[in-house]
Amino acid sequence: MISAKNSASVLALMLGAATVVGAAPANAQSAASGAEGPASVETMTVTGTRISIEGYQQPTPVTVISAQQMQRDSYVNIDQSLVQLPSVGVSATPSNGVGAANLSQADAGLSTVNLRSLGVNRTLVLFDGQRVGLSNLLEGGVDLNLLPSQLVSRVDVVTGGASAAYGSDAVAGVVNLILDRTFTGFKGNLTYADSSSVQNREIKVAGTYGADFDGGRGHFIISGDHTWSNDAVFQGQTSWYNNPALVQNPAATAANGLPWYITVRNTGAAQFTQGGLITGNSAGGAGSTITANSLIGTQFAAGGAATPFNFGTVNPVNLNVCYNGCSANAQSSTNATLMLAVPYHASTAFGYLTYNLTPDIQASLQLNYGILAEQNSGTPRTTTLTISADNAFLPASIATQFGILSNGYNAATGAGGTATAPTQNIKVGTINTNNTPVGDYNVADICNEVGMPCVRVYRTVTRGVFGLQGALGNDWSWNVYAEASQMRERQIAAQDNYGPNYNFAVDAIKVTPTNVGTTGLSIGSIQCRAVLQGNAAAAGCVPLNVMGTGVASQAAITYVNPGQNPASGILNRELIILSQDVFSGSMQGKLPWGLPAGNVAVAFGGEYRHEQGGQFLVPAIDKTSPFPAGNFSAYSGQYSVEEGFLEADIPVLKNSIVQDISANVAGRITNYSSSGLVQTWKLGATSQIDDNIKVRGAWSLDIRAPMVSELYSPQIVGIGSIIDPRDNKSYQIQNTSGGNPALTPEKAVTTTFGLVLTPTFIPGLSISLDWYNINIHGGIYTTAAQTEVNRCFQGQTVYCTLLTPNPLTSPGATLTSVQATAANAASIRTSGLDMSANYLMDLFGGNLMWEMRGNYTDEYTQDAIGIVYDSAGAMGPSPLSYASTSLPKARGILSATYTEGPWSGTIQGRFFGAAVLTNGPENTPSTLVRGSLSSTGVLTQGVIPGNLIDNNNINPVGYLDLRASNQWSPNIKLFGAVDNFTDVPRPLFGSSAVYDVLGRTYRLGVRFDN
Repeated sequence: MISAKNSASVLALMLGAATVVGAAPANAQSAASGAEGPASVETMTVTGTRISIEGYQQPTPVTVISAQQMQRDSYVNIDQSLVQLPSVGVSATPSNGVGAANLSQADAGLSTVNLRSLGVNRTLVLFDGQRVGLSNLLEGGVDLNLLPSQLVSRVDVVTGGASAAYGSDAVAGVVNLILDRTFTGFKGNLTYADSSSVQNREIKVAGTYGADFDGGRGHFIISGDHTWSNDAVFQGQTSWYNNPALVQNPAATAANGLPWYITVRNTGAAQFTQGGLITGNSAGGAGSTITANSLIGTQFAAGGAATPFNFGTVNPVNLNVCYNGCSANAQSSTNATLMLAVPYHASTAFGYLTYNLTPDIQASLQLNYGILAEQNSGTPRTTTLTISADNAFLPASIATQFGILSNGYNAATGAGGTATAPTQNIKVGTINTNNTPVGDYNVADICNEVGMPCVRVYRTVTRGVFGLQGALGNDWSWNVYAEASQMRERQIAAQDNYGPNYNFAVDAIKVTPTNVGTTGLSIGSIQCRAVLQGNAAAAGCVPLNVMGTGVASQAAITYVNPGQNPASGILNRELIILSQDVFSGSMQGKLPWGLPAGNVAVAFGGEYRHEQGGQFLVPAIDKTSPFPAGNFSAYSGQYSVEEGFLEADIPVLKNSIVQDISANVAGRITNYSSSGLVQTWKLGATSQIDDNIKVRGAWSLDIRAPMVSELYSPQIVGIGSIIDPRDNKSYQIQNTSGGNPALTPEKAVTTTFGLVLTPTFIPGLSISLDWYNINIHGGIYTTAAQTEVNRCFQGQTVYCTLLTPNPLTSPGATLTSVQATAANAASIRTSGLDMSANYLMDLFGGNLMWEMRGNYTDEYTQDAIGIVYDSAGAMGPSPLSYASTSLPKARGILSATYTEGPWSGTIQGRFFGAAVLTNGPENTPSTLVRGSLSSTGVLTQGVIPGNLIDNNNINPVGYLDLRASNQWSPNIKLFGAVDNFTDVPRPLFGSSAVYDVLGRTYRLGVRFDN
């Protein structure tokens, strides 16, 4: 906790700097403007610096997406224009599968930006230069699709640290959506989009109206849109899906030089099937010929028929993966029902009002409302059940072989038997989807399966901003604003398998004269054992048949998913609330003194921000973690921030040796109520050498403060699976994670150096090259569950304490849960080169615009809990996923747009460079376990070089995109666009969030402008 003295000094700086607390956008009157009336206070926004005075330039590179480019590409949502930038990493959209299965995190349907692959919580999103409240409690980020996109005049992307200018979160950069605040008239558009490969229809309608009032002193704008996207797309529906896997090469030994891992396709699960697979059994009772485990390999097919399961070839290092003739395949895998595109509806409503109180003071009011409703599915309850040999649904062909059981039941005659469970049983691996045929991708069917969790999410954003801005003479301007925003998200998981009911329902037996007791149940009927035993908690139990496909009754499905029945009183749900309040003020202008090159320009100000959030209205039953997904925990937390900043732009030279040199310096002092005082700064310089060459560079210290959830969340329990290295089998476990109130802000040192070329001998050509290096220290990091398991059994015993049961104290016990808690335990370093070029030329009576943007990521190294690895350009499928960015090192976009008269057409290429599956053990410490292969072919997993994989390479991928538009009349424009015209599939092991997964997609529409 910071002292009262330090707190007072921070407040004194804020008050002395701005007179009103705040950190306003980089808005100011142009120095060249001296007109009276509205023009004297109308502002412009410059991103990356708080100084927006004409003639002063920033040293930080900015990528601009213009309104013309967004209209040319005609994407339904603005997020697609951003995620295609080469500087953007794996980011969430409603149609790329990111977050679709994360029921506990409520991030399905989000549209977020992840600059530099450093995480959405390290990218600061601004709306017209002002902060926007977060849209997700656990991961952070701002949902771009709940902002009014039709009124965005451009998007500025700062690809470098900017915390000194904007505060926390601007580690990877800033995305600033700039409003057209002076729009006058009416405009509207209607867009239809779909895919030619899979059905993914989207329709969006938008309209905006703006006008002056009171003789031009005031101006108002209203804008709104609605998007329909009713179609879900599952991974199994795509043409490229074949569930590939890296498996141990059965022919490899330490001596023969063959690769240790080979790539196989069309893999299936060897331990769990849709109708159930016997993975073990006890010996039979009296008179039985069944021996222990003699029934392994029997599966339950249609109607419960017991048939042999062909294991084909089983992967020795993951016994749940089979191929090469296996009865299970890609379509029967749970991966087939992973959603790529979630069905959703979204609407936004926006109002903006300005009024000139005096010729030099303008008041503004901004109101924004957004709502999104979506549905997504998770991962089914994959489990190994112990089925007693007297189970009423056990096929007679198996049941009759067990003889007379320990409780006296004789399956051959159906006589005898108490309600006590016998010692004879079978182990059945099931994915609990037995009532939906393989290949059925109807959402209603999938979300009515025995064990498939499905959730409906209703996310709303409300935001209001009141501001005052004004001019003081010709050289100074000021800006103050107050902002309040709230995100409310309701999650309702009516389809979520309830553990207690499920356990009762699967243990079903026939009622006999010897077990009926005083229940009065019909002899010969099938009932839940717990009911016959008088367990009050089992009242109303409906027996569930999990042995076979198409055998589960709807009544049983509803019973084990009680959220379907409003009368049950059991509904898994939660309400998430995130609130943000900001009071901000800033001033900027030119000092009356400076160097001979010009006067010094300064901007200063302060901000008070209050962040709070939590989970509410959580049922008490969630505390027992009865659901396979979404066991929510009620909590709330908050923190406040006090900040003051100062920035100066100093002209150093002008027309002396070079055309000009200017320096930019900025500093910010921030006081977090949760962690105390932190300081950030930036040093930068720009120089226009001559008309052909400009150089720029910056060096900064930036921060990201921990979010409310990282600080205060209690233990959150979700479902997952791990491979136990002791037997290489797959086990379903509970993932538990929670907050850490001792977290402190991450710190990052960022260096950029760039060159801008505008050769005078090629008029119309501009080229920029910017090198960057970002080095994060004290990064907030949570170790993955599988990594903790692997490290424990590789001798790093510190991880064993996070496993339940602890293998050190309970050797041989089956793992049931893995705990992960965030800590300031990671260092991340990334560096690379951004490239862009533009060239405008006359051609055949029109003009041709060439545009190129590219990025090459040279390094992405992470040091987490003593383990260092480089994942740049690595895709990292299992078992290599501990070291990957899921991105190739090189990416680029090249487009050519020809415009003549009312017609415009674009040909665009999107390029993804070659990638690898793993970078191998290069630069990793000797303490990191290396893989090894014995002379007899026993593979011990660990880090391996890429040459021990049959194909460590992913080939370059290119996509061809087309756009066309016609100005049909002065007020109407028709447009169309196609992405991935040649329908190039996603590469093997490529990320669905990076490559095109929906195949050829197209958009058609019309715009109105009056």
